[in-house]
Amino acid sequence: MATPRATGTSKGCIDCDGQNGLGRRSFLKAGVFSFMGLSMLDLLRADALAGAGRCDSVILVWLAGGPSHIDTWDPKPGHANGGPIKPMDTSADGIQISEHFPILARNMKHATLIRSLTSKEGSHERATYEMHTGYKPLASIKHPSLGSLAISELPKKNADLPAYISIGGSSWGAGFLGAKVAPFQIGDPNNPVRNLVRPDGVPQQRYNNRMQLLRSLDGPFAVQKRGQAVDDYGGHFNDAIQLMYSESVKAFDLKNENPAVVQRYGNDGFAKSCLIARRLVEAGVRFCEVSLGGWDTHNDAFKESIPRLSGRLDRGLGNLIEDLAASGKLETTLIVCTGEFGRTPQINNRSGRDHYPRVWSALFAGGGAKKGYCHGASDDGGAAVKDKPVRPGDIHATMFDLLGIDYKKDNFSDQGRPIKIVNEGESVKDLLA
Repeated sequence: MATPRATGTSKGCIDCDGQNGLGRRSFLKAGVFSFMGLSMLDLLRADALAGAGRCDSVILVWLAGGPSHIDTWDPKPGHANGGPIKPMDTSADGIQISEHFPILARNMKHATLIRSLTSKEGSHERATYEMHTGYKPLASIKHPSLGSLAISELPKKNADLPAYISIGGSSWGAGFLGAKVAPFQIGDPNNPVRNLVRPDGVPQQRYNNRMQLLRSLDGPFAVQKRGQAVDDYGGHFNDAIQLMYSESVKAFDLKNENPAVVQRYGNDGFAKSCLIARRLVEAGVRFCEVSLGGWDTHNDAFKESIPRLSGRLDRGLGNLIEDLAASGKLETTLIVCTGEFGRTPQINNRSGRDHYPRVWSALFAGGGAKKGYCHGASDDGGAAVKDKPVRPGDIHATMFDLLGIDYKKDNFSDQGRPIKIVNEGESVKDLLA
């Protein structure tokens, strides 16, 4: 049986976990076994870990394609590399960002900018893999994603909801950690969770009879110890049944949201993904990833694509930060916004910018990170790191540090090889409040 794989691009398989071949969304199509809540071990772990981290949830906002640092977070007004996009003052003293970010500008007092990211990977696929796992891609092993690592180390906050949910993009999965910690994939934020109700014409008793028959057929097979993948598959069925009857499922449905709030975010898929992510972390989801692709702006970038993408990012991310700050939830929710690399400081002869991992930018907000702060800097033309360089692994280590996770811990691959949670990186203490 062929195993589906993620491509690492913005168009991935929305019915598989990206690396393990066992999809989470597909398990909703046929739930079996009994309802299953948190175990006593989960409850003991939750009690022991309470207060261990500065935050308890993460929202990763992934900008697939690699946005230009100069055209977003690190403008260079007056320099030849600056381009046509003007800078805008923000609510954080001394920090300017793109003129296309008015909502983000007024919320920059809640955020930290990192203007000194640097890496060596200029290929979309390799850089995306590294930013999602902390490792270079290898043919011999599939490394777990940041979300899978996080939920493997922390107990569930809400027994009814998947702990790791990916919305609107390709899914980076659990690798050698197994499908138990794979992401629940939402391909379409307009129709986030399907197959949650019984088919028309199937009454409750008939449905119960079907479940009983399926349990009787699966029981002898399950006790044969067919392996971890089979156990994980059965676990997903249990989770699916539980989700079908849970009040928490309302968090997925924007019909339960104030229409004025929905209108404020906007009607595009990314805006709705951000709004669903906000509702999910409020409901107890540990890790959400939302995606906005299209940032591979080699050609004709400044008239249409960058203003359009920036406007979508501003409404979705800006309102997400603003709403979580207003409710107080931003204090315990870390938002990380990044892509796989930056773009060349020089504008090419096609009115665009090309791949450039030497220096780029990212944003942190909430979750114990500093507020209204800018870490590091690029040089005057945005061509190199001027001070305080930050590697991808440092971003990951800082995120895990804020979650209270020992990022130097070893996991073991399915071949028994020790694999550290963070390969090469240290928590950037200057980013912590």
